[in-house]
Amino acid sequence: MRFLISSNIKANKPLFVTVILFLLISLVFWIASWLYYHAKFGLTYSKMQIYFFTDPRFPEKLPLSQLLEDIHVNLFINLIFLLVIASIFLHKCVRDSFKYTLISLSFLFGSLDPISGLAVYFFGETFIYLKIFSFVVYQISIGMMLLLSLKLYLTKEKEEPPERSLLYAVVFVFSVSSIVFALINFFLFLEKLGFSPSSVAGFYAGDPQRFIRPKSFEGILEVAFPHLVAMGVYLFALVHFAFFTNVKRKTLLSIVVLSSAFTDIASGFLIRFVHPSFSYLKLISFLSLNLSIIYLSLIIAISILKHRAKAIVVL
Repeated sequence: MRFLISSNIKANKPLFVTVILFLLISLVFWIASWLYYHAKFGLTYSKMQIYFFTDPRFPEKLPLSQLLEDIHVNLFINLIFLLVIASIFLHKCVRDSFKYTLISLSFLFGSLDPISGLAVYFFGETFIYLKIFSFVVYQISIGMMLLLSLKLYLTKEKEEPPERSLLYAVVFVFSVSSIVFALINFFLFLEKLGFSPSSVAGFYAGDPQRFIRPKSFEGILEVAFPHLVAMGVYLFALVHFAFFTNVKRKTLLSIVVLSSAFTDIASGFLIRFVHPSFSYLKLISFLSLNLSIIYLSLIIAISILKHRAKAIVVL
């Protein structure tokens, strides 16, 4: 990720072409986001009401576990996408105040959009307007960053090396959003699996009393497969940022965080196909992973606020 602060990307032809192609693909993704959101949630009050409460004539709430899973996935995608797009956008020759505003709006509403679903679920249909508004503001702000970045690299416009304070801002909002992401993970785990070894074992190995069938190999693999690369990339970025603070025992932290992620993913197979007692391993690895995410995120955010972090040149 360090190459993104190169002061002269246009002079590096392979990098220049790569950045342009990435931005074009990102633009397609941005357009597809509108279509996906409309298809799944709806962009009107009535359609989103159906998503949360099914048929208005026979209202029934969306299962909380499904809602939390949607929040988990969408929040993660928004965080990673914003981290990369914002780091490229920092090369744009515009006022720093404008950059701060766009980046802040993108991270704020990129987090609020999925999380606002909880407000709809617990406090009523009025908050549907908040969810729609959050999505639109997020899409407009990140769309502006995309288009301005494309304009920078598709024209003869001059680029500029990012200010250190702007790099701090991107990493800070990423770390704060990571804390929110970890908290959502706790609620999702509680709702789907529970925090007792027996409930975790029952989720994978089956529980006739709760009418839960044993998970198939294909079913567990379908969840584990995308998480392996997604969590790897995300945790690599988070741990990498933490290395530029004064946190102690960095090697140990890296081992704990990444091994916890792998064990958390692999333990589902062990519970189902080796022995249900591996549910203890699942609980320990999940708690270790998410507490580590919160700890690292706090370390990064506090270091930036106190101006004690070294120059962050990894974006």
